[in-house]
Order: sequence, then C-alpha cells, then structure tokens
Amino acid sequence: MKNHIKVKNTKESKMKVESGERLIGADGLRAIACLSVIIHHLSQQLIPNNQPKIIQELQKFGIMGNTGVSIFFILSGFLLSYPFWRSYLNNSNYPSLKVYSLRRAARIIPGYYIAIAVSAYIIIANNVTAQYFWMRVIAGVTFTSCFNYKTFFPSEINGPLWSISFEVFCYFLMPIFMYGLFRIYGKKRTLFKAFSYWMGALAIIVVLNRFVHLLFTPDNVERGWQYGIVGGAKYWMPNYNPIALFGHFYFGIMAAGITNALYKYSNKIEKYKQSYIFDIIGIMALVVAFIFLWVMRDKPEFSFSIQNQPYFYPFYQILIAGALAILPHTKFVGGIVDNIFFRYTAKVSFGLYLWHYIYITIVKSVFMNTNGMAITSLEKWGTMSVMVLLMSYITATISYKFIEMPVVNFANRRILMARSQNNNMSA
Repeated sequence: MKNHIKVKNTKESKMKVESGERLIGADGLRAIACLSVIIHHLSQQLIPNNQPKIIQELQKFGIMGNTGVSIFFILSGFLLSYPFWRSYLNNSNYPSLKVYSLRRAARIIPGYYIAIAVSAYIIIANNVTAQYFWMRVIAGVTFTSCFNYKTFFPSEINGPLWSISFEVFCYFLMPIFMYGLFRIYGKKRTLFKAFSYWMGALAIIVVLNRFVHLLFTPDNVERGWQYGIVGGAKYWMPNYNPIALFGHFYFGIMAAGITNALYKYSNKIEKYKQSYIFDIIGIMALVVAFIFLWVMRDKPEFSFSIQNQPYFYPFYQILIAGALAILPHTKFVGGIVDNIFFRYTAKVSFGLYLWHYIYITIVKSVFMNTNGMAITSLEKWGTMSVMVLLMSYITATISYKFIEMPVVNFANRRILMARSQNNNMSA
C-alpha cells in the first residue's frame, strides 16, 4: 500500500489515498457546519415575541447553529491530522512541516486578509464606533486575536472572523502533539500506543484549560453583551479560549485515527461494511446529533458541558467525530451526505463564512432600513435571508475562483517543484 496522499482540486475534504480511499462525508459535514453558522446568525435577526409558537421553536433551534463552529474545528482536526496518522501507521517519516505550513497559509491568508481589510474599510468609511480598532485589526492579521477579550473579535461588523485565529492556534498545536507521538514510539508503532498517547494529550488539554480558567478569567467590569462586542467577548472568555477550542479540534484528530485504522484493517471489517453496519452507525450518530440540538435549544449557554466549554462539549463533539470517522466506510450514507449541493457549498464554504455576516449588516441597513435592529416581520426576515444567501454564495464563488484557488494552486506547484528537485538530487 502506498503511503502518501494526493489532494484532488487542492481541497482538503476531497482527500484520496492512492489505494482509492476517499474521505466521504467530509464535504457534507463542512456544508452542514457552514450553513448552520449562517442560519444561526440569520435566526438572531428575527424578533421572536410576536411570532407563532412553531416559529419561535424553530428559531431557537436555528440559533443552535452556532455549533457549526465546533464542527469546523472537528473537521480541521480530522483532515489535517489524517496524513500524520497515515504516516504513523505505515511506519513512514514525520510529514513535512514546511509543506503543511505553506498549504495552510495559502488556504487561509488570501481570503481572510481581504475580508478583514474590507471590514476595516467599511468601519472607517462609515465612522462606525469600534473600541480598540487598530489593536483588533493588527491582532486579526497576526492571528493573535484569540489571546485577549479586547481583540477577540477582529472586526466590529464581521463577528465570525473571531474563529480564524483560534483555528490557526490549533494548526500550530496539532503537529507538536503529533511530533511527540512519532518521537516517543519511533518505529515501534501500534494503534494502542497511539490512542493511549492521545488520551494522555486530552488529559493535558483539560488540565491546561483549568489553569486558563484559574489564571485568566476577566473581572466583571463592563462584562456582558450589553456592553457591546468587546463586553461580549469579555463574557465569553475564558470559556472560549485557544486551549478549550483545541479540545474540539482534538476529537477530529481522534476521528482521523479511527478512519485510518479502519482502512488499514479493511479486509477484517469488510463483512460489517457489506452488512450496512457502518451505515447504521453513521445514520444514528447524525440523527442523535440533530435530536440532541433540538432538546438543548432551551438550555442556557455553557450550562451543559465540561469546564463551561461552548457547544455542549464533549457530548456533541463525540457524535460529530463519530459520524466523521464512520462515513468514509459506509455504502450509501456518506454519498447522501456528500450530495451535489453540499459538495458545492463545501467548496465555497470559507468564503461563505467570511462574507455572510457583512451582507446581513448591509441588507438590514440599506434594504430593510432597520438601523441595526432585529426584524419584526417574518416576511421581511425571509426576504433578507434569501438576499443574504444569494449575495454570499455569489461572493464566495468569486472568492474561491479568483482569490483562494489561484494562491493554493501556486503553493501546490511550488511544493511539487521542490519535491521534483529533491528527487533529482537523490537520484
């Protein structure tokens, strides 16, 4: 079996192993994550008081879409750790950090920098009040905004940008932990050793997160959403902190290990695959995750989790990671999840995530004349939602085709050229 992984169309979630393995289901879950976040923000724009009871309940469920952020972290952990697991299980060398870093930078920086620049321009051009404006912008472009509540949100008008620096921190931590795995066990590698190592890593994460709570909890002065976006960030921290969010990323890493193990022992599990056992498990994980959010829709924030972490940690994360690990081995469920609409949404998901909130602000201010307030009319809210989705998909498509992919393709060409030169020197 060959060891290295080819990336089709430079998209992580379209990974294929040369033996023909494909990470089915990753595109679908990426689309679900992206659309969930958009639905969450759209749901916040409707005043519920005068709505029918069923609309109020659906709105509560829509607000649960913020859990899509956690799915993004799990997906990143899954996709980025996959080649590390692959090398580990095949007794291959530790993957190149230069290649890893170049690909991450090429994928994240162009689209993100343009989004943060446009957001900053809109704030300046319209004299929008923004505390610590330049401090937040600088922290945003240096991916350090996650370390302080004052800089937590890089943009006053584009809240979703907060998660990017948290993701980058996870990109940094994962290879460090993986290096420990390769270093400790050398060529004496087993699945049991690997999973034992990562259980130890989880214990370290939990302990470190406890220290973050003990040492870095902000005071209560102007702490809360009533004090604006900076006050809201102060309320969120330390429940939202880089170590805590790496705990979400962690479950994606574990899912990648399970998926790799199932591929490695594919002959032994073939009878279970043919009996639709993996399809049943995959369906159950997704359905239970859906029901779980419906049941949790009335729960206060941070009320049902370990260490006051966001997004019902670790219960929801276990369900999503379980589905992600199993879907590549299903006979039909993974294909349903990776339907044509979800595949396209996954392809442009980064742009959708970066731009949708700006369009919510623009549509409300320019077309709805709401002066930033939520909308009472369900009909107006529906019109706004359609406009936001259309504008976001158009912008995300343009961003993907003309900004994101040209840079990613350039980076991949550089990587291939470097490999070719190394091969020629070794010949």
